[in-house]
Amino acid sequence: METVAIWSGWLATTAIVLAALVPIVQRVRAGKRAPPGSSPIRLHVTVGLATAALAFLHTMAVLPALGSPAAIAGGLFAMLPAGAAFFLLVAHAGLGLKLRDPKLRARAQKRRTHTTTAILIALAVTLHVALLLRAG
Repeated sequence: METVAIWSGWLATTAIVLAALVPIVQRVRAGKRAPPGSSPIRLHVTVGLATAALAFLHTMAVLPALGSPAAIAGGLFAMLPAGAAFFLLVAHAGLGLKLRDPKLRARAQKRRTHTTTAILIALAVTLHVALLLRAG
């Protein structure tokens, strides 16, 4: 079961990277942000929702492996950033779904918050992985 936990984690991490790359590539190619209903944003939303689902599946896959040597060695310090990342991912998805509304008030503020949560997710996941790898 530990192998399933590891692979599901790496799959979720890959999905995070892919979801993040969609708006970045759009911005580099076009030199501006994509409008709310555009093809790149729809792709970003699709990959983002799949990422949230994969993170949930990873969480469920990890539960039976909590007694593994890596989980025990990593301890609470490895699990805290994982829990934070999951919480942030849910908040990030909620913000992203709000941003799909073209008439959204305070769009710039919500977009900045969406970007901030994305950065915090990346940091939390990186810390989680680093602590687990360090633990062995």
